[in-house]
Amino acid sequence: MREVGRGLLAAAAALLAMAGVAVAGLALLGAGRFGGFGPLTAAAVALAAGGSAEAGATPAGGLPLTVRGGLEVMPLGISLAGAVVLGALLLRRREAGLLVRGAVAAVALSAGLAVIALLARGTLTMPDGVAAGGAGGCGRAAGPARLPLSGRFDAGFSVAVGPVVAGAVVGSLVVVGACWLVTRFPSVATALRAARWPVAGLAVLGLAAAWIFGGTAAAGGVLLALPQLVCGAVLLGLGVPWTISSSGALSCALHAAPVSPGGPLLGLSAVVLLGWGVAFAAGHRRPGGPLRRAAAFTGWFAPATGAVLAVVALLSRISVDVTVGAFGLSLPVFAARSAANPLLAVVAGLAGGAVAGFAGSLLADGLSVSSRVWKR
Repeated sequence: MREVGRGLLAAAAALLAMAGVAVAGLALLGAGRFGGFGPLTAAAVALAAGGSAEAGATPAGGLPLTVRGGLEVMPLGISLAGAVVLGALLLRRREAGLLVRGAVAAVALSAGLAVIALLARGTLTMPDGVAAGGAGGCGRAAGPARLPLSGRFDAGFSVAVGPVVAGAVVGSLVVVGACWLVTRFPSVATALRAARWPVAGLAVLGLAAAWIFGGTAAAGGVLLALPQLVCGAVLLGLGVPWTISSSGALSCALHAAPVSPGGPLLGLSAVVLLGWGVAFAAGHRRPGGPLRRAAAFTGWFAPATGAVLAVVALLSRISVDVTVGAFGLSLPVFAARSAANPLLAVVAGLAGGAVAGFAGSLLADGLSVSSRVWKR
């Protein structure tokens, strides 16, 4: 029974961590002015577990129209907070009772997220003058294209429960599996311990930069989506493009400036990957000479980098759909997609991880030798 209680505690703490990050991010974004801050927080947490949101509105003016929208996006900042807290608490007693704690936590976390998805229902109060397009974009001859909405209107939203539960089960099992690997393989535990400070430093640096250069709203966006932003920038620097496509009657409302792969982001990718390589190599020492250690370290660091970038690319896909219904007919007026090719992410991660791993191991050896010299 003691392990059952610890599993329940781990699941509850993970849910609280996810809710805390969601509240902080939405507050910085100013989401409270749209009303329903509690349901919005529940929706953000449910989306972080793999859910999809739907919204619908009936415009004022007596028109027999219904506007519906769908959103699929995972705020991985929320997901990462829950995973870290869950894993840390499951590992407090190491391997003793881990599977029992993990099974209980997976069931409790899935049930808790199902309840949160049910609570993610509310109404958004949209501001006046909601329109799409402009004089320089859609329909130059006919003027700006606008959605059939006038004045202030309320849009009801909800989150599907099924995908949230499925995502929670898969995510919980992944965390439990990672914890089992930590208890079985000391090298994995050493690598994760070495990642703590780089992750914390990167998060603080990213939030501070967003706050200074973009204000509170930018900081809120970074808090909710830091993993997407970091891995997206790294992939672009490694030459993997992010495709942004739109379709529908108002597709020209999306004016996305193309971001070319490589360029200035190549330096950022090199710094991030090399920093990770140094941090992991410093905490993952092997016998042998520097070149042998570098080769052994690169043998697992490159595949791990490719796998992480591919997984984040898959989880970072964004999908938005807007349709207008009237008299039993449905017309898709806007759809947008943003995604990166996960296969290209694997290849780029392998190549970048190999270079960064080898150089990072040699650099870590050099720093270690310098440290010993200065201590004499």
